[in-house]
Amino acid sequence: MKKLTVAALKKSLNEKNKKELIFEIAELYKRFPSVKEYYQAQGGNAEAVLEKYKDTIKKEFLDGYTRGFPKARLGVARKAVLDFKKISQEPKLLADIMFCFVEEISSFNTGFSVDGESYYTSPESMFEDVLKLLEKNELLPFFKNRANKIVENATDGWGHSDSLYETYSEFYHNS
Repeated sequence: MKKLTVAALKKSLNEKNKKELIFEIAELYKRFPSVKEYYQAQGGNAEAVLEKYKDTIKKEFLDGYTRGFPKARLGVARKAVLDFKKISQEPKLLADIMFCFVEEISSFNTGFSVDGESYYTSPESMFEDVLKLLEKNELLPFFKNRANKIVENATDGWGHSDSLYETYSEFYHNS
């Protein structure tokens, strides 16, 4: 089977009239939830889409109880962040979901004393990534309190609080 390239797709779409293009996009919108979410976000409803992805993360670490314990699948939470990044590139919204990832996993670690290194390194890495994003977009001051609260609430397990504090200090030097 021959792979469809972007150039070939553009050529094919260029041959369609406006009515055919509208029909094609409407079909994609109906069939694929991610396309629907993309257009909702582009249409000014990005916050509602964001909440859906944040709820996915929260459910994994708070509400998704199985026999008394959350499912706590890091991959599901990470996928929620990555999927939202495909829908919106708005820095404040990306920061919000990335902070949600860190907050929920760090809270889970505190509550359950998790003994798995990835449950500490994964949010630490995301914390650094979100602070880099904020720095790049000159938004660090707007999220300082939230970042500080994450550091204050972090567990000591696996040096988690120390690692978050070091990262926080790199970006908020004079705090």
